[in-house]
Amino acid sequence: MKLAATLASWRPQRSMRRAVPWLGAIFIAAIVAMAVFDMVRTHREAVAQTGRELVTQARIIAEQTARSVQAVDVVLRHIEEQHRQGRLDGMDSTELRDYLREQAIGLVQINGLILFDADGTPRANSFMPLPPPGVNVASHPLFPVLRDDGNARLLVAGTTRGIDGEWVFPVVRRLTSATGAFAGGVAARGRVDYFQTFFRDIQLDPGTKTTLMHRNGTLLARHPPAESALGQRFPLLDDLLAANGAGRGEPLHRVSPIDGVDRYAAVQVVPDYPLAVVVTRDADIALAPWRQQALGSAARTLALAALAAVMMAFAMRQFSRLDASSRSLEAAKERFALAVQGSDDGIWDWDHVGGTMFASARAREILGMVPGPETEEATAWFQQVHVHPDDEARRWQALDEHMAGHTAAYEQEFRVRQPDGHYRWVRVRGVAVRNGSSRPVRMAGSVSDVDARRGAEEAHMRIERALRQSEERYQLAVAGSNEGLWDWDLKHDMLFLSQRAQTLMGLDPGEPLRARRDWIALTHYHPEDRAQVRRAIGAHLRGVTPTFEIEYRLWHPSGEWHWYRQRGIAVRDDGGKPHRMAGSMEDISRRRHAEAERERLEVQLRQAQKLEAIGTLAGGIAHDFNNILAAILGYGEMAQKGAAEGTALRRHIDAAQAAGLRAKSLVERILAFSRSGVGERVPVHVQSVVGEALDLVQASLPQGVTLERSLEAGDAALLGDPTQIHQVVMNLCANAVQAMKSSGTMVVRVGTEVLQAPRTVSTSCLPAGDYLRLVVRDTGMGIAPQVLERIFDPFFTTKEVGVGTGLGLSLVHGIVTDLGGGIEVESRMGEGSAFTVWLPWQRSLVAATSVEEPLQLGDGETVLIVDDEEALVRLGEEMMAELGYEPVGFASSAAALASFRSTPQRFSAVLSDESMPEMTGSELAREIRSIRADIPIVLMSGYVTPALSVRAREAGVREVLSKPIVMRDIARSLASALRR
Repeated sequence: MKLAATLASWRPQRSMRRAVPWLGAIFIAAIVAMAVFDMVRTHREAVAQTGRELVTQARIIAEQTARSVQAVDVVLRHIEEQHRQGRLDGMDSTELRDYLREQAIGLVQINGLILFDADGTPRANSFMPLPPPGVNVASHPLFPVLRDDGNARLLVAGTTRGIDGEWVFPVVRRLTSATGAFAGGVAARGRVDYFQTFFRDIQLDPGTKTTLMHRNGTLLARHPPAESALGQRFPLLDDLLAANGAGRGEPLHRVSPIDGVDRYAAVQVVPDYPLAVVVTRDADIALAPWRQQALGSAARTLALAALAAVMMAFAMRQFSRLDASSRSLEAAKERFALAVQGSDDGIWDWDHVGGTMFASARAREILGMVPGPETEEATAWFQQVHVHPDDEARRWQALDEHMAGHTAAYEQEFRVRQPDGHYRWVRVRGVAVRNGSSRPVRMAGSVSDVDARRGAEEAHMRIERALRQSEERYQLAVAGSNEGLWDWDLKHDMLFLSQRAQTLMGLDPGEPLRARRDWIALTHYHPEDRAQVRRAIGAHLRGVTPTFEIEYRLWHPSGEWHWYRQRGIAVRDDGGKPHRMAGSMEDISRRRHAEAERERLEVQLRQAQKLEAIGTLAGGIAHDFNNILAAILGYGEMAQKGAAEGTALRRHIDAAQAAGLRAKSLVERILAFSRSGVGERVPVHVQSVVGEALDLVQASLPQGVTLERSLEAGDAALLGDPTQIHQVVMNLCANAVQAMKSSGTMVVRVGTEVLQAPRTVSTSCLPAGDYLRLVVRDTGMGIAPQVLERIFDPFFTTKEVGVGTGLGLSLVHGIVTDLGGGIEVESRMGEGSAFTVWLPWQRSLVAATSVEEPLQLGDGETVLIVDDEEALVRLGEEMMAELGYEPVGFASSAAALASFRSTPQRFSAVLSDESMPEMTGSELAREIRSIRADIPIVLMSGYVTPALSVRAREAGVREVLSKPIVMRDIARSLASALRR
């Protein structure tokens, strides 16, 4: 019986052991099948994602290309209309060349216009004198098509090298006589380098290339450039267009006929023109993430014993890649949205029939309009353009005359008001497109910023008027002029210098006419300017330049280099040989110094704008970081209570809590910085804060680096934030340590100093007054002069990847500027650097000592805790229990409201987070107060703003606490709310 029982119990176990290999094989086969399926699926997704990106990029580039060609087409249409009306027939070649040059102004996408007759003989062009006799365009393959096809209007030819040696592609419009007969054509030379530069500036993803092609497959432009392929026809475009027309969801996969690289490609036809944009991406780069993923899937199939962990890692990696792909697509969309802005001129298109107006972003900017949609209702669009009252009538009169057909084009210059209130001169030019009854149906053109030119013209007109009025008083003007006069007799090499000219050069006035070599011996040119002056004189004497004008430096007896501007003109004989040269000179040192100061102020303005952008980004990061700090500080505080005084554990927890509290203070500062304001300013005992920071620096110094400190500021204090001062010291010390590598001496000094007069430092000009002076000096390698100009730029760093972020000195600059101070930088290569921070101080302050008050405990009151973070709910419950309250926690605001509605008298107070998905804390407080008006409510938020405080107060909240919150803050707030 015992033997039978043993056999009966053993048989099931043996059959189970036989089943394990089978189950294992099935499991492994399932894993392999899943891996293979996943590799195929992700390959398709990678190809599809590449296709979507390429199609999006091709579409946006095609639209911008259409706008560039459209601007050229508008000019060609205008010339065609002028020719049809016979207005060009009476012009000679010079007048035609001037006319074509005028029409080509502003068209940066072409390199000149050409007008040719019906037999192919060029009449005129805008870029060079007429070519030598015998030049004829009738041999060009495009000419027969233009001549024989009566329906041909705008034609585009393949890329060719022009007679001036540049790569261009012709854009041609057919010209007809009044009877409709073929009369030749007008052509624009499309610049290949313009489109290649445009494609380069878009900054596509690595491995992506952009090509502009004729629809017949001829390559017109490409980035990266491939000069050998320009003008060649590639049948690959036919395949791309066929695939695009068939609606294929995947990009075309082909080997490039240009360089033999395997690529994916997408094509987009340029609207209204025989052009197409092809965007390709190297297959190796496009499929690199997929290959990495496939290798990972193969490796995971070998880890059968850790299936759950592998699957979790696989899923997380998949989501991470999908998120990265989404961000990459959004970044690409943003870059191409910026690329639509195009050239420096703005483009506009008025649809009279539809009543809409299209204006590019650049056009809206020039016309002083706020950013908005490119296309909107025409009446609303005109209401946004504020023309100067003195120009309004003239502008509408010119527009009405052109709309009535009295003028060939609408062209006006007038002033428009900018958002800051000042007026700017603009030039608007457009041509109306009319229907068969000569009524305008559409009008398109461009707008240019001519404010600088108008200012220069007005100044030039004023100068001319002044010169005409002063001709009869020339001798008197010479005597009283601030400019010196000179006259050079080239034949005898004698030079006349007026007394004023000698005084400007710092010479004692003497004999004005001397040999030129004697004057040269008395003057000392700056070494960098001597060759430039000689080249300018030689160029003018050879007739290369119409006038002589140069700015240079001379050593002045006062001990400084003075800037001078010298102008003149040569008098020539009938053969064009110069025999005399005369002009004037003036001291322009003040102007040059003023220009340098203005450039410095512009650099400061750009620096402030960069810091403002960083502040906005930092505010968003700090808002989420507060929730993390809340859990760290909360649990750390509870662990602190459970650790005995004097133990190593208590010391470690105390250090962690101190670091967390400093992080909390840092987050508060970041939030204040993100709001473009300042945090709470209190008197700060600077010497104690610097000493505390240096203690932390001392503990982390490399073995070969020593620290010397001299703290002599006494009780001097300033109004600010202690964390700010701590950040300044830590960042400057960290830079000094990194500059010295592994050995050296860092000296830190703090003291007070009185500036009796204003002082210019590296970042600003300090007014006279009392200052705290913080100096951090190192013995490192020093800072190169070209780097000194950018050390305060955000994200600028000379350190290797992973060592520096480029934010340290920009943060120091922002804090010091915010406190009304400045930074002075001294550095010599091989000797080290010294950063001196000047901060104004107003009063004395004895270093404070902290007094810890006892916690205010509860008496068993029930507190409703609401937070969408489960970890913070659990933390809040434990804190409430520690403080003597009965906590009831919810991770859902809706569930908390339902519980309160069921038993409103159960709870003595409510502690709620503000930012929650279902219902915000303010909304929850309003609902709870509608049920029970006397319930005390305390709100918590990681980003406390004035608007939140007002909203919370209106909802009946007693107090708004800023996260992260420590137990002492909660105890004080709840005790105050319950006893009110």
